[in-house]
Amino acid sequence: MPKEKMKKERKKFWSEFKAFIAKGNVVDLAVALVIGSAFNKIVSQLVDSFITPLIGIVLGGFSLDDWKWVYKEAVLDTDGETVLEAEIAFTYGTFIQAVIDFLIIAFTVFVVVKVYTKIKKRIEDEAKRLSDALNPEEVEARKKAEEEAKAKEEEAKKLEAERLAEIEQLKREKEEAQREYFLKQQELLTQIRDLLNK
Repeated sequence: MPKEKMKKERKKFWSEFKAFIAKGNVVDLAVALVIGSAFNKIVSQLVDSFITPLIGIVLGGFSLDDWKWVYKEAVLDTDGETVLEAEIAFTYGTFIQAVIDFLIIAFTVFVVVKVYTKIKKRIEDEAKRLSDALNPEEVEARKKAEEEAKAKEEEAKKLEAERLAEIEQLKREKEEAQREYFLKQQELLTQIRDLLNK
């Protein structure tokens, strides 16, 4: 019995694993990872083969890797080759190179995504146009639904405008009533003052 149970559990585990691997997201992720890795190599080669030499030419033959601030010089043996103490330096040129690499990769990805989005939208628009051509009843129903939604929206806007107008009217009436009350109070106070002065 325990062997059969273990066999069933093993079979269930492998079937779940197959289902997980076959999921679209996992496959998409794997493809993206492979393409991203290859793309990274292309960009790195572009930077190393073209951009870095161009920067070197602009800087008069210097490489960004040469840019560093040496805190402590390397100590060499008397033969001038054996390093007794390693150099301590802040290699800010390498950091600048990494920033340039990142900006190039980010810009390239941005361009690729923008082109992909534009192509995808064009394909979707074309598919919608073809679908509309093949299903005129569906197009008519969609247009009718859009018109009804627009009419409802306009009706809601009209009701909202009427409600705001009513609120504004009530405000004006309230202000007018307050003004009249204030004037009556003033008139009453004037009459009381006149009576007291007599």
